[in-house]
Amino acid sequence: MSTALANQESYRFSAGVLALTVHLALFGLLYYGVRWQAQPPETFMVDMWDSLPEAEVTPEPAPAQPAAVEPAPPPKVAEPVTPPAKADIELRDKKKKLAKEKAAAKAKQEQERRELDKYAAGQRAQRLQEEQARVRAEVDAATATQVVRYRDQIRNKIRRNIVMPPDVPESATAEFRVTLLPDGSVLEVRLLKSSGNAAYDTAAERAIYKAQPLPLPPDEGLKKMFRELRLTIRP
Repeated sequence: MSTALANQESYRFSAGVLALTVHLALFGLLYYGVRWQAQPPETFMVDMWDSLPEAEVTPEPAPAQPAAVEPAPPPKVAEPVTPPAKADIELRDKKKKLAKEKAAAKAKQEQERRELDKYAAGQRAQRLQEEQARVRAEVDAATATQVVRYRDQIRNKIRRNIVMPPDVPESATAEFRVTLLPDGSVLEVRLLKSSGNAAYDTAAERAIYKAQPLPLPPDEGLKKMFRELRLTIRP
């Protein structure tokens, strides 16, 4: 009886110790777990950079290099010349021939054009000369007609003013040089050739002065032709 009780007490003591140990272990786990969770997390500070800073690198002095000696260029080797093919030569000769023919044809056309232009210019110049000659002939004819007409008017007016002396033959002819002013007035009269009758010569000279102003053409160009006249006065 006492042995059984002793074993029973021993078993209870061991069970109690084991239960206490288990409870202490659970309590320790709970305590440290709660404390670990309650600690605030450690903070970290992070700097933001737009770009990485350049590291200062101190250049190391380069070691002195010996002067480089340029190697001598290799000798040039002449490339082999490939002779052109016969077809290429014929084509090139044909192109040259065509170019020469075109150049010759163009030169011929230009020469013909120059000759035509020269001929046309010569024809125009000839027509112009002919026209100018025709106009001059017409002007000269008209001028000559006007000169003859006004010279006849001058001589007729002088004859009307002659006081004819007696015994003057009808063949008497006196030639005078008469200088006129632009209004037809007589500036000077000079006898160039006598009629052989002094009385008639004097009478004709007086008639010239008496007939002034002598009739002159209104055209200024023609009027200049009457600045000095050679007049032949007949009875």
